[in-house]
Amino acid sequence: MAAQHGSRYEFPGLPLESVASGTNLLLAGPTLEGARELLLRLLLGEDGVLIITADTSARKVLRTFEDVGGRIDRERVRVVSCTQERDGDLGDFVASVGSPGDLTGIGIEYSGQYEQVYARGYDTVRTGIYTLTPLLVYSEDVRPVFRFINTVTSRIRTADGLGVCAIDPSAHEEQVVTSIAQPFDGRIDVRERDGTVELRVKGLPDQPGEWTAVPALE
Repeated sequence: MAAQHGSRYEFPGLPLESVASGTNLLLAGPTLEGARELLLRLLLGEDGVLIITADTSARKVLRTFEDVGGRIDRERVRVVSCTQERDGDLGDFVASVGSPGDLTGIGIEYSGQYEQVYARGYDTVRTGIYTLTPLLVYSEDVRPVFRFINTVTSRIRTADGLGVCAIDPSAHEEQVVTSIAQPFDGRIDVRERDGTVELRVKGLPDQPGEWTAVPALE
């Protein structure tokens, strides 16, 4: 069952205060500068976990999730993969969509997997999307992606979940990133400096607004 943490989600081992249920966070940073690992660390806990992966195979995502301290429990961990990788042998807790451009298919599989997790008694669910960049690359227009993200974040908000969606801002025009950021409650910027991953938070109270070092995994 999900951890009983009241109405807030906590992030042990990270320099972040807890956030209210229903919160959606945009994680902005380059792939090679700690963004993937940080997103997965934000999903750690005893809640249900649902990961949409658009640029990395489900197999690699699950392996990295374990590397950062996650426990692969098929009752509560689900993956929607739209990378065209062959992950079918992992079992029915991984759903595959043919392309990052199939936003309708991703939405259908996400809803189905969410219901599976919820049906198993996990009424608090952490959702991670890594990353939004392929969805934008495959779409000729930002508007369908915006509608997709708005639908996902609305569902998370209504269900008292936690949403963390990553994007590489260097891969898009600033106006695109600004548009995509609208449905989110806050933004976590991440970077690497001299071998240390740092973060700062915008839009949420009582969070580090200046660049703050992220403790390395032990």
